[in-house]
Amino acid sequence: MLSPPLLLFSTALAYFPANVYSFAPPASLSNIACGPAAALQSSSPRNTLILEQSADNNSSDDTPSSSASATSVSKRRRTFIQTALVTPLAIASSSQSASAASEKPPPIIPLITTTKRLHTVPTFTIVDGNGIPFHSYDKESGGGFGYFFTSYTSAEYVLDDAKQAFSKAKTDAANKAEGEAGAIGEDGTGDVPNAWGEAQIVTMPLDVVIQLSVKNTQSIAQNGKGKKFSTFYQVIPETGDLNAALNIENSPRYSERGRVPLFYVDGLTFPIAGGGFVNPVYFRIKDLKAEWQKQHPKDDVPTIKVRELNETCRAMIRPGGKDESVRNLVFVPIPESVEKAKVSRRSYKLGEMILTK
Repeated sequence: MLSPPLLLFSTALAYFPANVYSFAPPASLSNIACGPAAALQSSSPRNTLILEQSADNNSSDDTPSSSASATSVSKRRRTFIQTALVTPLAIASSSQSASAASEKPPPIIPLITTTKRLHTVPTFTIVDGNGIPFHSYDKESGGGFGYFFTSYTSAEYVLDDAKQAFSKAKTDAANKAEGEAGAIGEDGTGDVPNAWGEAQIVTMPLDVVIQLSVKNTQSIAQNGKGKKFSTFYQVIPETGDLNAALNIENSPRYSERGRVPLFYVDGLTFPIAGGGFVNPVYFRIKDLKAEWQKQHPKDDVPTIKVRELNETCRAMIRPGGKDESVRNLVFVPIPESVEKAKVSRRSYKLGEMILTK
């Protein structure tokens, strides 16, 4: 039987409808459009991201709910993106192009460019002291869902509430005899698992999260007697921005789990070195408004539009794609998240998880 902090994890997530898929602030456009290429490992062993199923351990320094419907949607998206994205992203830094590796027409944007653009956006997730992530168990699919937040504040909210519940559970357990009715530890004891006591927030760039979201992976549940479960990954935007998207687009799209709104206005651009421009899209609507007012202090903000992240990524990677609206598109991360990512740890163990309910 799992402790209240583990149960609270999925309860707290109810406040953040989940979504799927992008570290440089928009101080200069070269940082947005041409950020460092995605890398599964950093040059420092202490910062190595553990993303392979059997990778060695690394230092810790660095509208449906979870249901059969949500799982079905996730699998359909995964199937499409997987064939076009997983392998090309994994070899994006290679000199061999994706079009040379297959006879399909190239996407409208080179895959390495898409990777760089996604890499500018940090996400955050919660792991234990050893870098093992927490996943929520989905009864319908029999798998575990891992969540990545676009906002550090959202991840912090879940972590703080869980740690408060953990502290209370420890106090309650200390007053109970082992094996007594109502004990909250595993196997009916009064011991409280210490996973939440050591929990921490780590960061991962969006390009890597996409790779995780489209791969068919399994993870061993550390609290499940070594049993393996299928794993799914979703990105969670801020709730206020989901509500803003619903107000802009009167449709049920942003009521679904797995949807991430991107905000933009026609006419808002950034110049780039050497001439030309890019079209920014924002994960947070207030950042869009602030940039418009910075560039056009005497003008009201024009009509704000919204596009969906998964659909945008598909348009960017589709072989032979014709959607010109994505050619010059760049992703603008949440500024506070960028700053938090600079000081956040980066260890994340794929292939292991702590399963919560």
